[in-house]
Amino acid sequence: MDAGNVLADIIRDRTQQHPDRIAITDGVRSVTYAELDDLSNRGAQALAAKGIGRGDRVAFLSMNRIEFLEVMFAAAKLGAVTVPINWRLAPAEVTAVLADAAPQALIVETDLMHLVGAERLDELGDMVLTVGEDADDHRRWATQLAAAQAIDPVTAVSSGDVMLQLYTSGTTGTPKGVMLMHRNLFSMIDRLAEAWHFEPDCVVYVPYPSFHAVGSFWPVITLFSGGRVVLRRSFDPVDFVRSVEAEGVTLTMMVPAVLNMVLSEPEAQQRDLSSLGHVVYGAAPISQSVLNTAIELMPGCAFHHAYGLTECNGTVTTMQWDDHRPGTERMKSCGRPLAWVEMKIVDPATGDEVPAGTVGEVWTRSPSVMKGYYNLPEATAEAITDGWLHTGDAGHVDDEGFLYLTDRVKDMIISGGENIYPAEVENVLFAHPDIREAAVVGVPDDRWGEAVLAVVVTAAGAALSSQEVIDHCREHLGRYKCPSLVVIRQEPLPLNPTGKVLRRELRRIYLNVSHAGASAAHSANQQDGDD
Repeated sequence: MDAGNVLADIIRDRTQQHPDRIAITDGVRSVTYAELDDLSNRGAQALAAKGIGRGDRVAFLSMNRIEFLEVMFAAAKLGAVTVPINWRLAPAEVTAVLADAAPQALIVETDLMHLVGAERLDELGDMVLTVGEDADDHRRWATQLAAAQAIDPVTAVSSGDVMLQLYTSGTTGTPKGVMLMHRNLFSMIDRLAEAWHFEPDCVVYVPYPSFHAVGSFWPVITLFSGGRVVLRRSFDPVDFVRSVEAEGVTLTMMVPAVLNMVLSEPEAQQRDLSSLGHVVYGAAPISQSVLNTAIELMPGCAFHHAYGLTECNGTVTTMQWDDHRPGTERMKSCGRPLAWVEMKIVDPATGDEVPAGTVGEVWTRSPSVMKGYYNLPEATAEAITDGWLHTGDAGHVDDEGFLYLTDRVKDMIISGGENIYPAEVENVLFAHPDIREAAVVGVPDDRWGEAVLAVVVTAAGAALSSQEVIDHCREHLGRYKCPSLVVIRQEPLPLNPTGKVLRRELRRIYLNVSHAGASAAHSANQQDGDD
């Protein structure tokens, strides 16, 4: 075993140092470091009794709860791979991810069983365990733990073994399993903890789901640092400000749209937020007005911008608080590469690096870049060249090395912090018999940053309403991906000479598009648990 270089060593080592310190609280229960170590030992023994071993996949389908950390550390102690499943997906999408991952076991929240499907549940049989309330007691994860011995299996695990498999879609709309190794985490965890101010006594508010890199790794970095995780099933601005006051939260991450919700919450003015020392924001630059309001509400808080991808363990660049230059172009930057990260801007056609100020594709290389996409060697080869990850994002750097993202090569939409890929939505739209042409773009939205706009051309003689288009998408996609704005036009979509849709032109034409009920529809799409 590589001592101190595999995930399970974090809980082992910290338990030795401060066993009685609270590790995680979720508003329902709390566990100490020693209890989490004990529970993960029992979980490892329970999984091993079912035949789970090194390299096997253990899927986890649930909203945030302490059991995710129990499962993650239990799997790590066996050398198995945890596969968090996006609970916001539609049943067909969950089925596709499970088919790709082919997990040997599935831990699922009882309220989300309907997403899995009877056929998949039958295939897995008694390898399905449940969290939450369940009449079938013998299938409950907690029952399995109670019956197992609290003995660490001490399995030989290499730092090059995969520990986590997170799914991301991309341009094709086909989910790809990003394989992250133990060494990816340990190549940066101590330095990232320092950069983001994960102190030994930190209290970190984590409302982001485990199927996101932030939701998986921020609890782990907190535990590595010896701090306390305040885990929440989803983000709620009222709960956030109350938790900062009651729990003494020192650190969290928020996308600008979510930060804006906090600033707009009346109760935020009534709560003591002085413990909050650092906020990391990402997904988009912060506007000057939002930053000014945030500073006024939380005068002792430092704000740091982060940019990254799942494929590289989450972070590429940072613009630390001291690097902000209010009122200048710098506010549009997402910072410079972290100390252990290489970055260059290249001509995507040639792979040659371009000079500062010239727009190209962002490439990055570091020890935190993924092993590859699960069972997709060709896609992996397309994404990585000599260790350089092609991010698919377009941007340029200034003379001081600060990165400015100017466009997204993949046309990705970021709505409320969620990545939405137009191709995935368009594939669903094209399946409708009355739609001849379709394109999906993001348009500005005051609350969510961007809203999903579908521009469709109907088949000859077809009559189709905007709501019918939205309802069709909701049958096949997680709601947060579905358009909340629909434009139905008769003229063909604008194309370039090679026949590709001019998305930039559509964004220009429909920049200010809106309709009655659009805001309500978009809020409904973003609501947790709607699927």
